[in-house]
Amino acid sequence: MRHEFRVLGAPEIRLGADLVDVGHARQLSVLAVLLVDVNQVVGIDKLLARVWGDAPPRQAKAALYSYMSRLRTALGGTPIVRRSGGYVLETDPESIDLHRFRSLVTLGRPAEAMALVRGEPFAGLHGPWFAGLRETLAGEIAAAELDHTDARLASGEHLSLVTELTARTSERPLDERLAGQLMRALIGAGQRPEALAYYSQLRDRLADELGLDPGPALRDLHASLIQRPQWSPRQLPGAPTDFTGMTAELAALDQAGPIVTITGPTGTGKTRLALHWAHEHATDYPDGQLFVDLNGSDPADVVRGFIIALGTSPDGIPPEPHAQTALYRTLLADRRMLIVLDNAADTAQVVPLLPGTPRCRVVVTSRERLPGLVTAHGARPVVL
Repeated sequence: MRHEFRVLGAPEIRLGADLVDVGHARQLSVLAVLLVDVNQVVGIDKLLARVWGDAPPRQAKAALYSYMSRLRTALGGTPIVRRSGGYVLETDPESIDLHRFRSLVTLGRPAEAMALVRGEPFAGLHGPWFAGLRETLAGEIAAAELDHTDARLASGEHLSLVTELTARTSERPLDERLAGQLMRALIGAGQRPEALAYYSQLRDRLADELGLDPGPALRDLHASLIQRPQWSPRQLPGAPTDFTGMTAELAALDQAGPIVTITGPTGTGKTRLALHWAHEHATDYPDGQLFVDLNGSDPADVVRGFIIALGTSPDGIPPEPHAQTALYRTLLADRRMLIVLDNAADTAQVVPLLPGTPRCRVVVTSRERLPGLVTAHGARPVVL
């Protein structure tokens, strides 16, 4: 059984379910320094400066040796080793929540990373070095929180996020990425006037306090979301000529819900059926139609293409994939559109392209049965 070290909050060390007592705050500070630079030698002078400040007392070095001895006893199987010029704590970085947090962020798993944060990092440990470290980590945690929010917006949690984001923007009123998230949440929750009012307040505040206008991404988001475009994309290819038959399948498409799959072997007429039905019902979707042949396509590229088709300039597209999906779904939130996704390889290729609301209709064709769309997303299957 290995020790687990938690520093994203009040520091604590656990061995299984038991808390391990590692002594007073100064001794804990020594351990915390070693944990931050785990598996690296931390020089004596660096340890002294981080724990006692730039002018450690004369007895600090003797106290340090004593603390190391006590920490070795307290930690048992986790070695603190003396190396030339310093000390190193040797353990798996994944046993330290700080390093696990950073690893999860790098892997694009912000929800799991945020679950590790219990409060102010290194709470109760004092000195300039810990204050600077807390400031750095506050920025990292805020960025992970933003990534997590983008993921939640992408999954359609607009209504539940409005209150949460309103509170966060009151704490960080000039954070434009956070502001954009609140605008997306408001639009997705059907609160367009509130989103317009919030943008106006933010624009005035930026001008008054910083003498700046909102950045291009936020301005373009405002133009796309608040000032509804006067045009709508019409991307459907031409209707198939001499289409006959498939009466039962057309009736099934008429009766299906927001998502329908048309599946069957090559040559059974999946695309012809989808396009014939789409052209017959195009007027039911006054905000336009989106179409893509997914054969070999990266869904992230398709999302960006759809965002541009919906009226956003390339400069207004956020760089993060979660944020792009969130923007795509926000742009669709109050539109009634038909989306035809042709030649899907699997469910994973389709999911990022699904709207977050049932106002739009999605028709997917594939040689595969796509059971994940049926079970997890309620798609109605039409099998040829």
